Amino acid sequence: RVVLGGGRWAGGGAEGRTRRTKTKLDSLRRRRDRSPTMLALLSCSASGLVFSPAMRPAVHAVRPPVSMAAVDEFTISKDIKCVRIFEGDYSVDLCDEVAAAGTACIANKGSFSLCIPGGSVVAALAKMPTDAFDFTKMHVFFANEKIPSYPCLNGALEITKALGVPEDQVHGVGKGSPAEIAESYAALLKSHSSIDNSGAMPSVDMLLLGTGPDGHCGCLFPDSPEIKASGSGKIVLAGNDDRANGDFVAVSLDFMNAAKVAIVSAAGSGRAPMVAQALSGDYGRFDCPAGMVDAAEETIWFTDKESIAEFDEFDEEEEEEEA
Repeated sequence: RVVLGGGRWAGGGAEGRTRRTKTKLDSLRRRRDRSPTMLALLSCSASGLVFSPAMRPAVHAVRPPVSMAAVDEFTISKDIKCVRIFEGDYSVDLCDEVAAAGTACIANKGSFSLCIPGGSVVAALAKMPTDAFDFTKMHVFFANEKIPSYPCLNGALEITKALGVPEDQVHGVGKGSPAEIAESYAALLKSHSSIDNSGAMPSVDMLLLGTGPDGHCGCLFPDSPEIKASGSGKIVLAGNDDRANGDFVAVSLDFMNAAKVAIVSAAGSGRAPMVAQALSGDYGRFDCPAGMVDAAEETIWFTDKESIAEFDEFDEEEEEEEA
């Protein structure tokens, strides 16, 4: 299987990147007919946690199609990476994905583990209906946290309380030095009953990630010691970076890639160069952490027409060259 966009980076150099890009353009991209409303979202995964229409919560059946804004969808890696393109805000659609995952996981195993960042991705969850699924069975974990201000936890608690998630099921990273927190939080992730620990790395049911124009996700920044720790088997990393305003802890790329399903959010024209780089795989080994996210069963990119624009231009240029 060829994994594109650096999800499981294999060798450097232009030759490897070109090979991955050409594979995507030759055989993997699947366009749908464009329409002013969202197209029926087809499964992008041959295996794993895929939510068929029958498995989705009632909110999907009653919500009018006009509110669903995706206008295009295509795959990047045969069975693992899906890109959805929206017109305008996609907060409701993000909530729908979380609700579908929560409903399915609770039905299957009695709990739902969701790992979240901070910022706009978490703010979008405020649009979740309080009856979307049984929030008393959801456990919330954090992909990153700034120390000692704890903005991710503080922002999440406002939303989880409104949804009815018990406060003791919102698992903040805790107190202490970054190194102490990294060690204790890794121990929690390795032992919590809502997380699949049957493998070498804890595997949450769903991971939400925001991105920056520089390609960072969580607190994994380009060419940082934390992204260079990929493959080390570490679960939680302690770091200090001016780009994170100082001390922080963050789950590793190894942990991100062990998640069952990851949703990577990248909207706006300011992220267009990064999106094109991440999806094409045209970057150096540690240049674009967001492009390296490759969840165990499915990775879904949420984009809009502005953020996908440069990738579309790149695609058209490549197709013209091949013609």
